[in-house]
Amino acid sequence: MATYNPSWEKCVFTLDSILGQKGICFELIVADDGSKDNLFERFNAYLKEKGFSDYKLIPHEKNQGTVRNFHDGVKNASGKYVKLISPGDALFNENSLAEWIQQLSMSGKKWSFSDASYYSDADGIVTMIKCPVAPRVIDCYENSKTDMCRWNYVVLEDYPLGAAILCERELFGIYLNEIVDKVIYAEDLSYVLMMFDDITPFYFAKPCIIYEFGIGVSTTTDEKWRKRFHNDLKAIESLILIRNMDEEIKMKMSKALVLMNSGSDLKKKIIKNTRKGGLKKTVKYRFNPRMSSEDSSLCGPWWEKYKQVTTDNGI
Repeated sequence: MATYNPSWEKCVFTLDSILGQKGICFELIVADDGSKDNLFERFNAYLKEKGFSDYKLIPHEKNQGTVRNFHDGVKNASGKYVKLISPGDALFNENSLAEWIQQLSMSGKKWSFSDASYYSDADGIVTMIKCPVAPRVIDCYENSKTDMCRWNYVVLEDYPLGAAILCERELFGIYLNEIVDKVIYAEDLSYVLMMFDDITPFYFAKPCIIYEFGIGVSTTTDEKWRKRFHNDLKAIESLILIRNMDEEIKMKMSKALVLMNSGSDLKKKIIKNTRKGGLKKTVKYRFNPRMSSEDSSLCGPWWEKYKQVTTDNGI
């Protein structure tokens, strides 16, 4: 769990969803990225009140960015898998983590993405919302069309929601080590490198995450954060272009990236839409997108609790 000047109410929402998990053994790492108040005293008191002791609090004196913060948190973890999460996001219900990891283990894959439910927190009113979800094109995962999955991910940037990913800890640590101090904010871009290297995911077709829409890098409309993400993506593309090109698909992906970055943003957009799969992605997004569900009936009890607290306090 990565924090930076967090709202305590959002921390509690996230913590309650973690502590409410059933059928699985886990530890909790809270890594703070140099907040004015890291709230660690409140974390200690709350976790003691809940009778949970398997946790570590990792402070940083100054802000260094999300990737470094997660990197240092993962270094202190010991479980087989690692799931990253931020205050304000939550696990979907009591069985989400156990079911997800069981299916991932059975798949033989090393990482996975799930579906998610999205919510909006506007003027103290918290509601589930219906909106387009990513990846836009999902049938290549359902039908195990590996090369198309890799192409869509690396070239067409058809990413899943970063908050809805989990991975084997050792593998994730290797890729975090490679991107740390090069990529600053978008830790989930490490999966672009995995896809280029033919480490493909298992798609778990159930919502496992409740995600606050418009706050994270994936859904923000803030131009400052969009520019930061763009800079992080450039850093990932630079790492791709110096990798081993031992497959034909790798050569094709790297050539496509070079071509798209050789001109204006308009040129990149045109090439994306006209390259293999690009038109399909665009059409699905505009005319027949996958949509998130507004149904919260299967959410864990922390969802209704958070709605009530937020409404009462006008958070």
